[in-house]
Amino acid sequence: MKSRLGLGIVLVLAACGREREMAEQVEMPDTMEVMRAMHDAAARDSMLDSMPGGEMARGDSAAEMQLLERKR
Repeated sequence: MKSRLGLGIVLVLAACGREREMAEQVEMPDTMEVMRAMHDAAARDSMLDSMPGGEMARGDSAAEMQLLERKR
């Protein structure tokens, strides 16, 4: 009975200790441009020009911020 329990523990530990494939580099999107656009009207207008629906949202500050939040 003890040998089976010991064998089970060894198998569980062996399964948990496997190496997993990890990416060598993690890509993190640069949110600084979006954060700057949230506080600077000229940057916000420029960014909204490049976003789908951005022209329609211009002038509605809540809609502008929602678009920028999605981009972040």
